[in-house]
Amino acid sequence: MHIYFPDSLTRVEVNVFNIDNQRVLSSFQHPLEATPSGDSIPIYANRKQLWYPSRTPDPMTSEPFITERDLAATFDGYPYDDTWSALEQYRRVQAYTTTHPEQGYVAVANALETPRGRTRSWVSDGRKPLAQTAIETAADYGWLSIGYDDPTFQGLNALVANVFSGGYIPADRWEPFFVLNERGYDSHVLDAFEVVGVEPAEATEDRPNAAPRIRPAEHAALLGRCLSILGAPRGEKAQLETLSLPDYLEAAPEAVRELFVQCYVANRGNPGHDSAIVQINEKRPRAYQRDLAALIESVADAPVRLGDATITISADAARALGVADTLA
Repeated sequence: MHIYFPDSLTRVEVNVFNIDNQRVLSSFQHPLEATPSGDSIPIYANRKQLWYPSRTPDPMTSEPFITERDLAATFDGYPYDDTWSALEQYRRVQAYTTTHPEQGYVAVANALETPRGRTRSWVSDGRKPLAQTAIETAADYGWLSIGYDDPTFQGLNALVANVFSGGYIPADRWEPFFVLNERGYDSHVLDAFEVVGVEPAEATEDRPNAAPRIRPAEHAALLGRCLSILGAPRGEKAQLETLSLPDYLEAAPEAVRELFVQCYVANRGNPGHDSAIVQINEKRPRAYQRDLAALIESVADAPVRLGDATITISADAARALGVADTLA
């Protein structure tokens, strides 16, 4: 199953194809297809007009996410306490040696007042800080300094939602894992991988009867760092008293909020036994559950109730989200 975001068309149509190359449309089973509802280029899907966000950011309304400095900060502690300061030194050294190629590292360090040890590794050994390599790779993938109106942002948004609802980033490392929902290898998380330009790989699973998991096949730690910057939690979510929804959702366009909710409910929603309601049962801090229920209600524009340990999505809200039939 593939999702396409044509780059060359003024009027964009989102097409999803199954393994038999038949075009299918499903706003909930394939949440990424339903994400365009921003504010520029019209598209049509599921018999209603949606809006595909403009690819030209408005600097007055769109703040960049995942900046170079944000990414550098995830490397603080090794090998530099302040990675951003080290990167600034590295870039000064590179600029200086470009115009003074004959000078050795001692002369460069003296001229720029940089530590001799790291200057030698950059000048004589030709080494590059890990954070600099990460920044360059993230820029190549289109993950760096992005805004709401960037299609790559929606792929990252979907993956952040999946970390919250069907995956995790271990506390002791950065590589994210995603548990596939009941749709298995037709899960929308695979579409999200495609949008951000990363191939998925099966994660080794030694637990019997466990749901299949996938991970990024390449640059896994870098992708995990980017998702964490956007607000994806690290560690056991039920034990994080400070667990909260990503800050970017607060001022996000409806398309972003809608996609986050659809991905979340696709993973965590359970149909009611004798009604069209959908319930989310998960052990999370109370404040987090309250905010999640409010977000779902805001997106659906229909009642959502928070119980003692359950979020109940009313039949009207389930229909508004497109989940009433797909989870039945």
